Amino acid sequence: MAATNCPETPRQRMIGMMYLVYTAMLALNVSAEILNGFVNVGDSMDVTNNLLATKTASAYQMFENTYNNNPGKVQENWDKALQVKKATNDLVTYIDDLKYELIATVEGYKGGKAEAKKNIEQGLDGKKGYVVIKKKDNVSESVNFMLGSEQNENSGKAADLKKKINDYQTKMMNLCADRYKKQLATIQIDTKSKRQNAEGKELGWSMFNFYQGILVADVVVLNKLKSEIKNQEYDMINNLYADISADDFKFDKVVAKVIPKETYIMQGGSYEADIIVAAYDSRSQLRGELAGASLTATDSGTLRLKMGAGALGPKKYKGIVFVKKESGEVPYDFSGEYFVAAPSVTISATKMNVLYIGVDNPIAVGAPGVRSEDLNVTISGDPSASIRKVGTGEYIVNVKTPGKKVSINASAKMGGTVKNLGSMDYRVKTIPKPTVKVGDKQDGKIAKEVLTAQGGFRVSVEGFDFPVKYVVDYYKMEISTGGDAQAPMEGRGDRFTSEMLTKIGKLRRGQKVFITDIRVKGPSGVVAAANPSMTFTIQ
Repeated sequence: MAATNCPETPRQRMIGMMYLVYTAMLALNVSAEILNGFVNVGDSMDVTNNLLATKTASAYQMFENTYNNNPGKVQENWDKALQVKKATNDLVTYIDDLKYELIATVEGYKGGKAEAKKNIEQGLDGKKGYVVIKKKDNVSESVNFMLGSEQNENSGKAADLKKKINDYQTKMMNLCADRYKKQLATIQIDTKSKRQNAEGKELGWSMFNFYQGILVADVVVLNKLKSEIKNQEYDMINNLYADISADDFKFDKVVAKVIPKETYIMQGGSYEADIIVAAYDSRSQLRGELAGASLTATDSGTLRLKMGAGALGPKKYKGIVFVKKESGEVPYDFSGEYFVAAPSVTISATKMNVLYIGVDNPIAVGAPGVRSEDLNVTISGDPSASIRKVGTGEYIVNVKTPGKKVSINASAKMGGTVKNLGSMDYRVKTIPKPTVKVGDKQDGKIAKEVLTAQGGFRVSVEGFDFPVKYVVDYYKMEISTGGDAQAPMEGRGDRFTSEMLTKIGKLRRGQKVFITDIRVKGPSGVVAAANPSMTFTIQ
């Protein structure tokens, strides 16, 4: 530099300017670790947004099913839900287009945003995701794109984005029921408040988010905005759905009820009944009256009705049940009838009409008018079969010989003598082989994130109602990467080994995972699974 008492030459002034530029470049230089951090956050946000989209799609499906079942009640809120869906899709599409247009502009893609999207989603030079961006730390072109040449709060693409966000959030607030507006306001994007930067200077929303921002940081901001919009959509759909029945009775239990026209049918007649779905609030204590007497309330939100069965023949009754509502109790009349019959016996399997080897087969045996202690229940047809009583009218049967047919026989002490009440035949079968799945899949295409998240197997016996327990005893796993063959890995138990999870995590699209020699262990020992092999292709 020139002495202070001498004027600077043009060359000296040029050197001084270059020094200032170099210092600024050093100040703006971002380390590779930080850039990689932005890349990882951007990729993670994409995964999160995809998962959120799946969850929101399920909410829409549930909403649509309810609308199809009861359009008269749901029509108004379903129309609002469709408006939410369209507005959200429009804004999310705009943000995605803006993101890919920004990348294309800075990177200089001739194919524009379509080329940028393809490179990010499908990969470039063997890489996939935001790591393909070469000018991750670019500042000038990114700022010019988002804030325009004027670079202020109301210029460039950022100003357009802010307006679209404000319009969207105003629309959501107008569609939202009053009771949920306060909740919605807490998750909406605040584009109006001032924010302080690192130097303590107050900036508007556009300047705070995009001024002096590097390209990869802008991408993360746009992905974050997309996530916040999708969260608003999810809350809106749930609130619209909840608002459908906000003023109805509050029920937390639903059960199927059979209402028969007659409860005792003579031979040659027919049985008729109405089947309904009944809902009740297990947290509310009901109140009821029958013939001037109060009915006993249980702790499960129901009333217990108990009447004697002395004289033979039909019996009728009627009463009132009082249901609590926010405005007070609402009375409902009820009535019914039953028939007191002479003693007989009914024998039925509580699970199905087959007895299985290797498990406890529950059997219920009851005879109207006969005390449980007076019943005598035996089994015949196979010397190796056995039956034991485990409760009032409840028995456990164990069988060992497949293909046999056994009979459950009932007799009772009546009037000082033993009378044969009847019997029923059952077939003896082996338990079906279990099916092994990863999540809900046996094979086919699967995302490696889903494969690693599941982390192991789920074993079930398809179409089998008994609570039989099977676990994976042994299996082999082989990873195919398209290169040299790898030695199969062996595993025991329902979970993948850490080595398997590590190798799965490194797989790329189109590579395969082979699982073979699957054996399971159950009540009868170790057997081959119904599907001893599975093949998954990473998508």
